[in-house]
Amino acid sequence: MNNLDLHYLRIFYEVAKECSFTKAANNLYINQSAVSIQVKKFEELLGTKLFDRRTKKIKLTYSGEVLYKMSEEIFQKVKRVEKEMARIVEVDRARINIGATAVIGEPLLPKLMKEFSATYSEIEYDVLIASKKRIIEKLKDGEIDIAIIDEIHLTDSNLEIIDVAKFPLCLVSVRDYRDIKDVVETPLIVRNKILKHNEAITALESEHQVEFKTKIPIHGSLSVIKSFVKEKVGNAVLPYYSVYEEVKSGEFKIIEKIDEVTDGYQIAITKDKRSLLEIIKFINFIKNFQIGG
Repeated sequence: MNNLDLHYLRIFYEVAKECSFTKAANNLYINQSAVSIQVKKFEELLGTKLFDRRTKKIKLTYSGEVLYKMSEEIFQKVKRVEKEMARIVEVDRARINIGATAVIGEPLLPKLMKEFSATYSEIEYDVLIASKKRIIEKLKDGEIDIAIIDEIHLTDSNLEIIDVAKFPLCLVSVRDYRDIKDVVETPLIVRNKILKHNEAITALESEHQVEFKTKIPIHGSLSVIKSFVKEKVGNAVLPYYSVYEEVKSGEFKIIEKIDEVTDGYQIAITKDKRSLLEIIKFINFIKNFQIGG
C-alpha cells in the first residue's frame, strides 16, 4: 500500500471506537452498508483483516488494535487543529485555555493570571479548575491548551511535561509554639491520600523522635483544610506555595519547614502547540513567576 486513505481511516476509527457499524454510520451520516463496504475495501488496501468477524460482537484483530491506537492519536490532533482554527477565526486574537487542579489553582492562579494579564494584555484566557484526570483528558482532546498540575508522571508521547518550581512542605499553625512537645499535643490535620504529605509527617516525627497524638483525616479542598487551621481545630502540613499568602500576612506561622520533602507544580502541553507564540509567552512567564519570599 502506497497511501493511507484518511477517508477509510476515519470510517475504521469510528467503527472501532463505537464497537458498532450502526453507531459509526450514524456518526458519519452514511448508511450501515456503506460503512461495511468501505471497511472491507480498507482491509483490502492494507492487506490485513482489521476486525474478527467470527463473533457477533465487534472485535479488533491485532492489526486492528495497533491501527486504532495510532489513528486515535491522529484524530485527537485533527480535533485540536479544528478547535484552534475555530477559536482564532472567532476572536481574531490570541487566547489560551488553562486548566489547573484545585491544589494549584486556589493558591496560585489568581495572582499569577493578574500579573500575566498586566504583562501580556493582548492575550485573553479561560480557566478551568478540575481533577487532574479531567484536566489531562481535556488537554488531550484540545479543549484546553495548558495544564498546570501538581506533580505527575506521564509516558504519553504527545505530551510535554515541564517542571516549574519545587517548594518545601511546611507545618503551619495560627499559634506560636516554644517546644515541639507542645506541637504534638495539638491535633494534626492529615491528608492520607497524598503521598508526599505522609512522607513529610514521617520525616518530621522521625527528626524530633515524636508522634502526633491526634490526627484528623480531612478529605476536602485546600481551602477547607486551611479553614480548619484558621479555626484552630488543628495544625497542618502543606506545600509552601499553598500557604505563602497566609504566612506573608501573618495569619499562619511556619512551625517548621521540611526541606527534605518537596512538592511543586508542572506545566503539561501537547507537543503540537509548543511553538505557538502565546504558549511560549505563558511558559516563559510562569517559569519566572515568583510567589513570594
